[in-house]
Amino acid sequence: MKTVIITDLRTRAAQEAAEFLPTQGYAVQIVPENISLWDEAALSAWVETFRDELIGVIHPAPPVQTCGILEITPEAWDKAAWEGPVAALIVTKVFCGIFREKQQGAMIYLNSIHAEKPVGQGYLHSLGCGAVEMLAKEVCQDYGAQHVGVYFVERGILSEDQGQSDVSALYCNTERRYPDQNMPEDSYLNGLLAFLLTPAALPLSGSPLQADAGLLGFYHSHRVEGPVREIPVTGGKNRRDPQEIADALRPEVPEERVALVTGSGKGVGAGVVRVLTRHGIRCCINCRTHPEMAAELEQEVREAGGEAFVYQADVTDPAQMAAMVQEIVDRYGRLDILVNNAALQPNQFIDQYTAKDFRDLWETNIGGYFHAVRAALPYIRKSPAGRIVDMSSIHGKRPTLFDAGYAMTKGAIRMFTRELALELLADRIPVNTIDLGACKIEFKTGERTGSFSMMKNAGSNNPKMPEYERFVLPEEVGHLILFLLSRPAATLTGDGIRIDRGITLY
Repeated sequence: MKTVIITDLRTRAAQEAAEFLPTQGYAVQIVPENISLWDEAALSAWVETFRDELIGVIHPAPPVQTCGILEITPEAWDKAAWEGPVAALIVTKVFCGIFREKQQGAMIYLNSIHAEKPVGQGYLHSLGCGAVEMLAKEVCQDYGAQHVGVYFVERGILSEDQGQSDVSALYCNTERRYPDQNMPEDSYLNGLLAFLLTPAALPLSGSPLQADAGLLGFYHSHRVEGPVREIPVTGGKNRRDPQEIADALRPEVPEERVALVTGSGKGVGAGVVRVLTRHGIRCCINCRTHPEMAAELEQEVREAGGEAFVYQADVTDPAQMAAMVQEIVDRYGRLDILVNNAALQPNQFIDQYTAKDFRDLWETNIGGYFHAVRAALPYIRKSPAGRIVDMSSIHGKRPTLFDAGYAMTKGAIRMFTRELALELLADRIPVNTIDLGACKIEFKTGERTGSFSMMKNAGSNNPKMPEYERFVLPEEVGHLILFLLSRPAATLTGDGIRIDRGITLY
């Protein structure tokens, strides 16, 4: 009998699928609770029993958890990382390895709309959803040629999700937000999941499937007759008066703000520091490695008439981040701007990653942003014109082909930024990402050795299209960030601004 494995039964959609699929002729197996999904050896040994009959895997996202960013405990952060993105990567590695050998199989990520839409203080959930969406795109590139179907299903909100967030309007009278003003039945995805297990679904492989019963696409019903009803604006805490922000950003007012740019001893971060200090913003140059390059940048800034200082700290260590922020405040009496930039790019394929490899990458590329925000936010909230900018990549939406782990962290940054922007709406603190394409930097920290190359298929170029001229320069990124710090950009929040010289349009 054809066997389907469901990795996690904690959500109603997964439970409904486990009850429905046997009626369609499938044998359903559930990963035992004593096997951690990120334990590659144990998972591989268990699945051997079902290898010959295995035709598909359904991997649900963990249940939603909501909590403000400053209330997230280290234990909750750690647990969410293992259960979410790390588990998804190891499940993918184990099962897609089998499907590649068999030249058939379906990898179904039973995820949610929170890969795109923030929950509202749902960091621990949304980060994982955004990461797994990018994993699905990478898996399609790596395994799709071996007839493996890869499907990312974005389910809507079900009855079990009611009341998850009092920050997002999405969770207020949710049933009224569906086109038919009714919450879907918990079983509404069963038919779709059964179809995705068949070879007929292969043309959909690699495409995110927004199976939300019209939730995100629905605005409201047409008004047929009657007077227009004015909708009162309730607003949030509004800690900051809009006029105060405007006054602080008037061109004639001298720039007094202070910025922390993580990972700025070289590369993109160094370019950002050069531009900000040139325009009067005092900067902390953060580095973990290569302090000599950071010192050279500090000297360069001072000679150009700017002000900056170097602080060596590991962004994965909350205590070091807190100490760095305290040093900034002790020096300048304030902290107004955070630019999250520190990152690694190992350039490893899916089957080269171990759970530890990926967890280490996760703790730098998204954990570093998380720790920096938690340390800096109390001071940024006091600023009359606070700003947070998260450095991301075009690979937060477009797969890399060469590093699934890196792309997953960029998908997580996309959702981290949206959650944070939603939480800070009441504080009037804009939060945005820069989605960077190929950029000219000295070298990539953490790049590993090994055989790796990329090439275009012969004849794939369009001779009528111009060749890609050059990489983006770090200073160009700095000027874009400078704009995001300005008064005209105050209405941009939760956005991803792409800077790639048009390469993703080709």
